Amino acid sequence: MKDWNVVVTIAENGFKQAFSLLSHYDHVAKTPFRNVLTLKVENTETFLKSFLQDMQKDPAYRRVFCRVIPCTHCFFFQTLSAFEEKAKQCIQSFLPQLAHRSFHVRMHRRGFYGTIKSQDEAGLLGDYLNEQLRSQGAEGKVTFDDPDVILDVEIVAQQAGFSLWTREQRNCYPFLKLG
Repeated sequence: MKDWNVVVTIAENGFKQAFSLLSHYDHVAKTPFRNVLTLKVENTETFLKSFLQDMQKDPAYRRVFCRVIPCTHCFFFQTLSAFEEKAKQCIQSFLPQLAHRSFHVRMHRRGFYGTIKSQDEAGLLGDYLNEQLRSQGAEGKVTFDDPDVILDVEIVAQQAGFSLWTREQRNCYPFLKLG
C-alpha cells in the first residue's frame, strides 16, 4: 500500500469514475477495502479548495464521492501499542488549536479488525487530549453536539492519518462528512 494523505470513500458502482476524477489531483491508489481509495497530494489546503470548486461545477462529484478527508499528520504502524504511541505524539501538535475549545475525537478504521476498536481508541485519545490540555491549564470540553473542533483519525491498513477540523471548515467543505 502506498503512502497517502487523503482518504476517499466512494458510492457503490462509482469506482471507475472516482478513480478517473481523482487522477487529475495527484497520485490515487486502490486499497484492499471496498469503496475506499487513497490519494497523495502535495498540499492538502490546495486540494481542499480545488476539490470544492470541482464539486460545485460537476454534479458527478456529489454522486460518486461519499466522503473525502485530507490528513495533515500521517504515520505507519504495525501494532496497537505503536499506533497509540504515535497517535499521542500527533496529538501534541494539535494542543494549541484545541485549548479552551469544545471537541471530540472521531475515528474511521479500515483494517486491524479485532485489534483496534474505534470507539475505545477514540475515547482513549480524547481522554489523553483532555489530560494534556488540563496539564497546560487550557482544558477543553468534550462534546458531540456541534463541537468547535473535531480531531479526525483515519486508519487504512497500517497507516493512520490525523486532521483537525473547525466548525467553519466542516461547514465550508461538506464532503468531509464529520457530523
